[in-house]
Amino acid sequence: MDALQPDHRKDPHRRLLRHTYQEGPGFLFLATRGGRPPTESAELDLDRVRYRARCVRIARDEGVAAALAMGVSRASLHRWRVRYAQGGLAALLEEPRGPAPTRLPAWVEQAVTVVRLLTYWNSKRLAAEFTRREIYPLDHHAVDRLLVGLGTARPSQRRERGPAYERGRPNELWHIDIKGPFFVRRSAHDYEKTWIVGLVDDHSRFLIGLRILPRPQAGPILAWLDDCLELCGTPLELMSDNGSPFVTWMPGVLTLFGRTLEELRVRHLRTQVNSPWTNGKIERFWGVLQSEVLDREVFRTIDAAADGLARFAAYYNYDRLHGELDWHTPAERFDGTPFTARGFERVPTLDHLQGWLAALMPA
Repeated sequence: MDALQPDHRKDPHRRLLRHTYQEGPGFLFLATRGGRPPTESAELDLDRVRYRARCVRIARDEGVAAALAMGVSRASLHRWRVRYAQGGLAALLEEPRGPAPTRLPAWVEQAVTVVRLLTYWNSKRLAAEFTRREIYPLDHHAVDRLLVGLGTARPSQRRERGPAYERGRPNELWHIDIKGPFFVRRSAHDYEKTWIVGLVDDHSRFLIGLRILPRPQAGPILAWLDDCLELCGTPLELMSDNGSPFVTWMPGVLTLFGRTLEELRVRHLRTQVNSPWTNGKIERFWGVLQSEVLDREVFRTIDAAADGLARFAAYYNYDRLHGELDWHTPAERFDGTPFTARGFERVPTLDHLQGWLAALMPA
């Protein structure tokens, strides 16, 4: 990877994720993680017909009791016998229940497919993005049906959520963390080691600040923190992990970071050891930053990386819909800034589709 690179020597089993697709006979296999061809097949329908015909034959030749011993209910057996008498084997085929699902317009299906390829958004986010950006009002169930038909269904096993909490208003609790080292690739054999420090509001998930640093030292971090306080106010509490430069280095003696917070009358909270979910708001943000920026863009200098992070921070706060916020932006919850984007303007991976989308939409 040529962009800001994580230190894979610390995590040798890390696998880089790529947003790819494959074409197969008669289907498009999108965004390969968890994708699969449609499960319904002619062989499965044939097995159902064989089973039903066998139950009907046994009921006719050996009696109803013998057919019920095969595991079929009495109501189903009666229904199959009536249908077989009226229409033969063809009548034993599966009949769709309920109203037939309505298909999305062709241009919407095409737009959803292209956006899925470029972003790998799930069905709920696709529906929210298309609806709130006033492209087309979508229900996520309709998107699910489309993705299943294309062979893109994700695994159905749900992941258990860990302990969660949320403060009641902005600036009550901020989360701070340092991530790295990352490497800026100046040339083929010239790398520069850097770290990224981030600050997230707990209630709104608003990104208070994001800065790239050549060293994870307290001085530059506190100077950056002072800028964040001037722009967004002072929190009641600030949570960090137990890494340097946040924690005390001797019982009863505060670090420079700790003394600064004490002077500001900001309560310093520390996570439990080996419990990153305690600081989960900022940890989740690092995953978003990795997948949407660091795995996609190439930065040759620290200044270029700083510009890229600043652009993403603005998009994250004001234009990126957040599932935990009921598909609102962090800025809407932090200070009430309205969401004004229409189409895919200001979405980094989709802004080049704006003209294509306008031409695709019916007049």
